[in-house]
Amino acid sequence: MKPREDVLRRLLEDEEYKKAKDAFMRYLAAYKVIEQNLSLFDKMARCRDAGDFISAVYESIRVKDRILDRLVEEVKDGRIGVVFEYKSADELKKIFSVGQDHIEKLVELAREDPRVVGSFISASALAYAGLYEKGR
Repeated sequence: MKPREDVLRRLLEDEEYKKAKDAFMRYLAAYKVIEQNLSLFDKMARCRDAGDFISAVYESIRVKDRILDRLVEEVKDGRIGVVFEYKSADELKKIFSVGQDHIEKLVELAREDPRVVGSFISASALAYAGLYEKGR
């Protein structure tokens, strides 16, 4: 198996990497809806090395608290819809949060092929249908 295919296989099949990918993908989906900033996704998809990947991750994570707070606020106000049921604002924040362990797993893979990791996560976040805007 080629290295690129192995990285993609682990993202899709290995439970630890899959969990990390899914958490970051959900967070980036919230980032997209709140920030309306697609340049971050382009930056992730064009990563040439692990440093580029880490820089893009940093750019997204440095506003994490504000993103999650605004997500809860806009869901409560009816400006953003969620396609699944949740019990509380804290649960919603937990669902769309990403942690250090997730980032470490993704950086581990990005050291092998940052473009595959960044492109796949970006595409997944852009395609995520769990959140939607309600007529901004």
